[in-house]
Amino acid sequence: MAFVAAVPGIPGAATYRVESLPADIVGGDVLNAYIQAKPGELLFSIPGIARFRVRNGDTIEYREEEGADPGLVQLYLHGTARGALIHQRGELPFHAATLVPRGQETALAICGPSGAGKSTLAAELVRRGWLLVADDTTRVTNQGGQPLAWPSRDTIKLWKDACEAGRIELREADRVAKGMDKYYVPVPSRVEPVALGSVVELIPGASGAPLGVGEKLALLTRNTYRPDQIKPLAVERHHVRMVSQIATRCRIMQLPSKGLPVAELADLLENEQGRQGQVAG
Repeated sequence: MAFVAAVPGIPGAATYRVESLPADIVGGDVLNAYIQAKPGELLFSIPGIARFRVRNGDTIEYREEEGADPGLVQLYLHGTARGALIHQRGELPFHAATLVPRGQETALAICGPSGAGKSTLAAELVRRGWLLVADDTTRVTNQGGQPLAWPSRDTIKLWKDACEAGRIELREADRVAKGMDKYYVPVPSRVEPVALGSVVELIPGASGAPLGVGEKLALLTRNTYRPDQIKPLAVERHHVRMVSQIATRCRIMQLPSKGLPVAELADLLENEQGRQGQVAG
């Protein structure tokens, strides 16, 4: 077993390259053709890429297949594997881009279905002086009832057309994977955990009307990374506690993901965060 790297945003957790991994988990539940899980352990295979095992909330092991694209291996390490690690710790892997407005000390998480424009909106806010906390999946923990968002990597993944629309120079950006017109764009980032103050979901047809408690809990659950892992990993109680604390402590709202230019969405968020900052002050 060879140490590869620390897991971003999870102190004490590490990734290792190994010579072999088991084909099955003894006593595990089969989630689908590629994933098995039981409390404290998750095993998954991506044909042509690698096999991965996540254990005890602090260890990711993997064995890549010959000729595998290193970029795709990294995607699964920082996606499915890292998300399972957070679940195992009884924390929340929130499928969101999270940022801190300039001059403030509470973060905003932007969630929504794939293709809603989370990363594009995050890039626009960074252009306006916001600091990135995490792109794609944010680790959220609890400190005395206060949800905390943890930083991970200092890049945002953006498709080439989004980079061109935002006039982002790609000469210093790494391609996410071979043959994929998506890039890791370096951005100014926060290096310390920060209180999570607001959550906004980008969703078609959002009216902007206030949400009830049940609607807030449903929003947080559907934007949890890989919620199908919660039951086999036996972390249901932890998940309920985490989403309940966020629903209680954070402002949660919805904005339309279609029909508004990204600059207008950014204006709405800046105005909202400005009001929140005045209230906090």
